[in-house]
Amino acid sequence: MYEFDHLVIAAESLDAGVAWAEERLGVSLEVGGQHLRYGTHNALLGLADGLYLEVIAIDPAGGKPAHARWFGLDQFSGDPRLITWVCRVEGLTTRPLPAGFGAVVGLTRGALSWDMAESDDGTLPFDQCHPGLIDWGTT
Repeated sequence: MYEFDHLVIAAESLDAGVAWAEERLGVSLEVGGQHLRYGTHNALLGLADGLYLEVIAIDPAGGKPAHARWFGLDQFSGDPRLITWVCRVEGLTTRPLPAGFGAVVGLTRGALSWDMAESDDGTLPFDQCHPGLIDWGTT
């Protein structure tokens, strides 16, 4: 079963995305961190019941990965905007993936660890209309 986890706003730079979100929402976001596998970084806004809003951008200090970045960020341009949502899926590594996803990868950042479904080209299935899939495990 899919359960809503978070919303994703993409931006050409993290500073621009944070400014855009804070201006519209009237609240401050917190620095998240870097995603070394994808060469991205993010900022976060906690919502109710563990849900959150993520602003994500390519990290200029992160280097270009050998594979596509998630959420189609390699092709992203223009103003910051809401691009997708992510759903929690328990047991993601043991379930068949929907068409368009290629593999499940394990990711870590500090004390956090999670599994994420990714596609070969970095975009989400059905022309970015399918939600991203995440399994937080015991984190």
